[in-house]
Amino acid sequence: MSKLAAFLGRAIPTHQQKQSSHLGDRTLYVGASDIAGCPRKAALGKQNPTGHDIKTLLRFSRGHAAQAMYADFFRTGGALFEEEVEVRHPAIPEIRCHIDFLFYANRQTKRLHIVEMKSTDGIPDEPYASWVDQLHVQMGLLQLTLDPAVEIGGSILVVDLNAGSYHEFNSYTPNRLVFDQLVEKGKHILAAARGECAPRTEPGILCGYCPFRTGCPSHAVALDLPREILDTGRKYLELNEQKKALENRLDVLKNDILTFADGTFKGASDGILINVTSVADSTTIDSYKLKRNYPDIYDQVTKPKSGYVKLEIKPFTPLAAQAA
Repeated sequence: MSKLAAFLGRAIPTHQQKQSSHLGDRTLYVGASDIAGCPRKAALGKQNPTGHDIKTLLRFSRGHAAQAMYADFFRTGGALFEEEVEVRHPAIPEIRCHIDFLFYANRQTKRLHIVEMKSTDGIPDEPYASWVDQLHVQMGLLQLTLDPAVEIGGSILVVDLNAGSYHEFNSYTPNRLVFDQLVEKGKHILAAARGECAPRTEPGILCGYCPFRTGCPSHAVALDLPREILDTGRKYLELNEQKKALENRLDVLKNDILTFADGTFKGASDGILINVTSVADSTTIDSYKLKRNYPDIYDQVTKPKSGYVKLEIKPFTPLAAQAA
């Protein structure tokens, strides 16, 4: 390991700890992000706090960097807001949240707007359910601490720093029924963290990042797909079918052009360039024959090839439905 790598291996965790110091000891309370996620992950994380690898810490740091960048944008534009506003449940202080941005028109305003910020690789068509739940926890807790006349709104600002793009999912308002259900979930996490009950599991899109996935009951056998994964799979299947249809159409158009060109051709008009070239015949090695007839040579000229993850998504009909 180089000196720089060793240095960063120490500096990055220290930096992340400093950036998150305002959150305090998260083993002592249940936050909005805990409630929005899997209860088992939240409870076990409080019972057995684990460190994060460098890749995860860098992802967290990217979120901090994005928030700092947009805070500068907001200030430059003259917006009035506060960052990292902590709000606690009046009756259950162990349930609390930290609001990324709390906007207000002026100091005497009767209208407040919460912005929950997410830094991602690619912006989804719709916000993830966990993001919406997290925002509802924040709006609900804030509403409990304010004059009922204060109007509260919320939105989710999703930023893709790599692509240089952002999108706001807006027009959220407090919903007491949803909030009460989320508070009950928070109370369950608190009880599970104290060892008073077994935590429930809620498999979702972030299961792959969970340090407690090994031994999770929801992954012991083939499970029903979580709603977000099911919706994603359906979209993938739909787009894949569209891709096949487009490829068939492209083949027809390609054949029309090649028929016109009848060999090597180059032409351009109105911003379109068509260039048809011929690729000479070549020779390839039949690896099956080489291994069968010259095994010693085969071993000398071949090298290992890394495996890869294969994704297969196709229509599925359960056996019970087939029998019916």
